[in-house]
Formats: sequence, C-alpha cells, structure tokens
Amino acid sequence: MSESIDAEARKDALAAAVQRQVAGFDGWRVESQTDYQAVLVKGRTPTHVLHLFLTILTLGFWIPVWMFITFMQRRQVLVVTVDRFGNVISE
Repeated sequence: MSESIDAEARKDALAAAVQRQVAGFDGWRVESQTDYQAVLVKGRTPTHVLHLFLTILTLGFWIPVWMFITFMQRRQVLVVTVDRFGNVISE
C-alpha cells in the first residue's frame, strides 16, 4: 500500500505533468488549473459569427466551408489530476 505524499509534492507532480504535455509540439495549452488538477485543451472552436456573416455576404456559398471548418477543428480536452499518492491520471 502506497503512502500519501504532501501537498507540495502533489503540486510539483502536476506541474511536471503539465509541462511535459504543453512542451510538446501537439498544441496543448492550459485552460484552467487548481492545486491538483489541470484542464488542457487542443484545437479551437470556430468563430460562428464570422462564418454567419460570410455566409450572408456570399449568399450561402460559404456554408460548405463553414461546415468543413466546424467538423475539422474539433476541440480536445485533457484533464490531468494528481491523486494523494502522487499518481498522475490523464483523462
């Protein structure tokens, strides 16, 4: 049975896990972070107001582009948590 680690060690473990994920070239960025959990995101949601404007301006010809961008730019979310034993859990 593992023993619990102190709060500072948990914070350090989370910081190291987040650093490993963000330092890569995959495009992950931190959206929010608490002491023992961080939410990382990759990708962006399209600016729907802009695409609506372009659709109106082009009399609807922009709709295929808008749909393509909407379905291809999916936003991915990764939740990284450090439990009281120091295990890093990514979901």
